[in-house]
Amino acid sequence: MASLLWIVTGLLPITGFQRAGLLGAALLIAGLTYTPLGTRLLSSWLLLQVPHPVTAQPEVAVLVGRGPQIALTTTTLAADLERRGLIHTIYVSGDGRATAERLVALGVPPTQVAGDNCARTTWENATLTTAWLRQENPGAPLPAITLITDPWQLPRATLAFQRQGVAVRPMAAPIDHLSARDQNRLALRETAALLLYRLQRRT
Repeated sequence: MASLLWIVTGLLPITGFQRAGLLGAALLIAGLTYTPLGTRLLSSWLLLQVPHPVTAQPEVAVLVGRGPQIALTTTTLAADLERRGLIHTIYVSGDGRATAERLVALGVPPTQVAGDNCARTTWENATLTTAWLRQENPGAPLPAITLITDPWQLPRATLAFQRQGVAVRPMAAPIDHLSARDQNRLALRETAALLLYRLQRRT
């Protein structure tokens, strides 16, 4: 990275001292990006992008596929909401069968669990879930959902569902069990992904 920046800055009409200053600043910013401070700053910015939630408590909760580590907490949170009578149906999009089975193991009746394992992106999560909502509510307005995922994906997923015409109550699952490295990776990934979705007009 340092070599590339040095070559690029060499094309600019600046002095060697200014080149060194730009190079140092760029490397400092890049270095901070991969620190706990960088994770906190990116996470804070992402949470500011979460739209205002719907006021009423939706009857449907949606879990989007994020792998087994995050599914541990999203399923626990969704099962707790169902146990307390706050939601009725849980839709799992883009995750393996194990996620649905874990919901049942946590006490959610099998008849109240639905989903797909076809979605491979957040946009496909929103598209396939919206199609299911339409199928379950023919001729009626799309119902609002409680969207449960990790705090980094939450802004992009919420905006993608809203873009499909679904009102969303976003809910972040606890992530304390994730390592600092995993948290940093997800913060970086979702920051880039959210910016990309905006360029693609998916938010």
